[in-house]
Amino acid sequence: MHVLLGRAAGLTEDKLAHLGDDPLPDGVYTEAEAAIVRYSQRSTRLQPIDDATYNALAEHYDTTQLIEICFTVGLSNVVNRFHATFLTDLDPWTHAALGESCPLPYPDVPSGD
Repeated sequence: MHVLLGRAAGLTEDKLAHLGDDPLPDGVYTEAEAAIVRYSQRSTRLQPIDDATYNALAEHYDTTQLIEICFTVGLSNVVNRFHATFLTDLDPWTHAALGESCPLPYPDVPSGD
Protein backbone atom coordinates (compact mmCIF):
# COMPACT_ATOMS: atom_id res chain seq x y z
CA MET A 1 0.00 0.00 0.00
CA HIS A 2 2.93 2.36 0.61
CA VAL A 3 3.56 2.23 -3.14
CA LEU A 4 0.10 3.56 -3.95
CA LEU A 5 0.38 6.31 -1.34
CA GLY A 6 3.90 7.13 -2.46
CA ARG A 7 2.82 7.47 -6.06
CA ALA A 8 -0.08 9.69 -4.99
CA ALA A 9 2.43 11.88 -3.12
CA GLY A 10 4.56 12.15 -6.25
CA LEU A 11 7.42 9.78 -5.38
CA THR A 12 9.25 8.37 -8.38
CA GLU A 13 9.54 4.63 -8.94
CA ASP A 14 13.24 4.90 -8.03
CA LYS A 15 12.41 6.49 -4.68
CA LEU A 16 9.70 3.91 -4.01
CA ALA A 17 12.13 1.08 -4.79
CA HIS A 18 14.54 2.24 -2.06
CA LEU A 19 12.14 2.94 0.81
CA GLY A 20 13.30 -0.12 2.73
CA ASP A 21 17.02 0.30 2.09
CA ASP A 22 19.23 0.76 5.11
CA PRO A 23 21.38 2.65 4.62
CA LEU A 24 19.63 4.75 2.02
CA PRO A 25 21.54 5.08 -1.27
CA ASP A 26 23.18 8.40 -2.05
CA GLY A 27 21.50 10.67 -4.55
CA VAL A 28 18.03 9.12 -4.51
CA TYR A 29 16.35 11.33 -1.89
CA THR A 30 16.78 14.95 -0.92
CA GLU A 31 18.01 15.46 2.65
CA ALA A 32 14.48 16.34 3.76
CA GLU A 33 13.00 13.24 2.12
CA ALA A 34 15.72 11.01 3.57
CA ALA A 35 14.94 12.33 7.04
CA ILE A 36 11.30 11.27 6.62
CA VAL A 37 12.26 7.84 5.25
CA ARG A 38 14.69 7.21 8.13
CA TYR A 39 12.07 8.31 10.66
CA SER A 40 9.48 6.07 8.99
CA GLN A 41 11.83 3.10 9.03
CA ARG A 42 12.61 3.51 12.74
CA SER A 43 8.97 4.07 13.67
CA THR A 44 7.77 1.09 11.62
CA ARG A 45 10.41 -1.15 13.22
CA LEU A 46 9.34 0.13 16.67
CA GLN A 47 12.82 1.51 17.28
CA PRO A 48 13.24 4.55 19.51
CA ILE A 49 13.28 7.88 17.72
CA ASP A 50 16.68 9.09 18.83
CA ASP A 51 17.95 12.67 18.84
CA ALA A 52 19.74 12.27 15.50
CA THR A 53 16.55 11.10 13.79
CA TYR A 54 14.43 13.84 15.34
CA ASN A 55 17.01 16.56 14.68
CA ALA A 56 17.29 15.54 11.02
CA LEU A 57 13.54 16.05 10.68
CA ALA A 58 13.57 19.30 12.66
CA GLU A 59 16.18 20.76 10.28
CA HIS A 60 13.61 20.67 7.47
CA TYR A 61 10.16 20.74 9.08
CA ASP A 62 8.35 22.90 11.63
CA THR A 63 6.47 21.51 14.63
CA THR A 64 3.14 21.23 12.81
CA GLN A 65 4.79 19.34 9.95
CA LEU A 66 6.58 17.03 12.40
CA ILE A 67 3.25 16.18 14.01
CA GLU A 68 1.71 15.49 10.60
CA ILE A 69 4.65 13.25 9.61
CA CYS A 70 4.39 11.32 12.88
CA PHE A 71 0.63 10.93 12.54
CA THR A 72 0.82 9.85 8.89
CA VAL A 73 3.49 7.22 9.56
CA GLY A 74 1.66 5.96 12.65
CA LEU A 75 -1.70 5.75 10.89
CA SER A 76 -0.13 3.91 7.95
CA ASN A 77 1.38 1.40 10.36
CA VAL A 78 -1.98 0.82 12.05
CA VAL A 79 -3.70 0.25 8.71
CA ASN A 80 -0.93 -2.07 7.49
CA ARG A 81 -0.99 -4.11 10.70
CA PHE A 82 -4.79 -4.44 10.46
CA HIS A 83 -4.57 -5.73 6.90
CA ALA A 84 -1.70 -8.07 7.79
CA THR A 85 -3.66 -9.50 10.71
CA PHE A 86 -6.89 -10.09 8.82
CA LEU A 87 -5.34 -10.80 5.39
CA THR A 88 -7.77 -8.44 3.73
CA ASP A 89 -8.16 -8.62 -0.02
CA LEU A 90 -7.45 -5.61 -2.18
CA ASP A 91 -10.38 -4.11 -3.99
CA PRO A 92 -10.11 -4.23 -7.81
CA TRP A 93 -9.23 -0.52 -8.10
CA THR A 94 -6.34 -0.78 -5.63
CA HIS A 95 -5.08 -4.01 -7.17
CA ALA A 96 -5.12 -2.39 -10.63
CA ALA A 97 -3.28 0.67 -9.29
CA LEU A 98 -0.63 -1.38 -7.52
CA GLY A 99 -0.22 -4.07 -10.14
CA GLU A 100 2.57 -6.43 -9.22
CA SER A 101 4.50 -3.72 -7.35
CA CYS A 102 4.39 -5.53 -4.03
CA PRO A 103 7.22 -8.11 -3.94
CA LEU A 104 5.75 -9.97 -0.97
CA PRO A 105 3.55 -12.97 -1.79
CA TYR A 106 0.31 -13.58 0.03
CA PRO A 107 0.83 -16.03 2.87
CA ASP A 108 -0.62 -19.51 2.67
CA VAL A 109 -3.69 -19.54 4.88
CA PRO A 110 -5.05 -22.85 6.15
CA SER A 111 -8.65 -23.37 5.13
CA GLY A 112 -9.63 -24.52 8.59
CA ASP A 113 -11.19 -27.74 7.27
